[in-house]
Amino acid sequence: MMKRHPAKVLLCGAAGALLLGSASVRAATGVAPPAMYPAATWQGQSQAVVRVLDRLDAHLELLTIPVGGSATYHSLSVGVEACVSRPQTLAADAGALLHLKDSSDPQRPPFDGWMLAQEPSVATYGSPLYDVRVVSCAGTPTAPQAGPLPVVKAPVLASAEVPVEEGGDAPASQPGSASGGPVPLAPDSHNPIPLAPPSGAAPSLAPAAPAQPSGQPLPPPEADPGLE
Repeated sequence: MMKRHPAKVLLCGAAGALLLGSASVRAATGVAPPAMYPAATWQGQSQAVVRVLDRLDAHLELLTIPVGGSATYHSLSVGVEACVSRPQTLAADAGALLHLKDSSDPQRPPFDGWMLAQEPSVATYGSPLYDVRVVSCAGTPTAPQAGPLPVVKAPVLASAEVPVEEGGDAPASQPGSASGGPVPLAPDSHNPIPLAPPSGAAPSLAPAAPAQPSGQPLPPPEADPGLE
């Protein structure tokens, strides 16, 4: 007696249902791209996080300074005039407008400019004693505001029906002619293609068709003088 295997029958049934579901693909719909801020968008924040390295003892100090305020580390004074960061959907980065002054080095001019967290080599404080880096921005959002994310609409497809050969339910489209009808695959036998061009057109390179016999007997061929 033949034994049945319920597990195999169940597996075959699930595979058949999967194939049936993939065959009945619905009409294609347009998908909107993700909303993103423009590349030059920055969001202001109320605090700046600055890292100071003391090269004498290799000590690192993190200073959280409010915008418009200042802080000191030994003989270094750090003032913050602005701090901006990248909003969501953009690569993380932060920049701070700093004022740096070392009271132990009066010959060195103060530093006034922007420092970027992800590009520290763009602007550096050339002190032999202190190395200053911007870490991030913190606090509450301030000006400039990034604003809401731009609204992105889904594209409208020209035809929302998917042909059967591509997995949809719509009938396959037939190629049409310029008048909208079907294009014949072979010329009509009742209307043969003319070999000769119409009047006024360029002469045809096709040989002329042989003349039809008129029903009268042809004259006998003349004798060849060379054979006499």
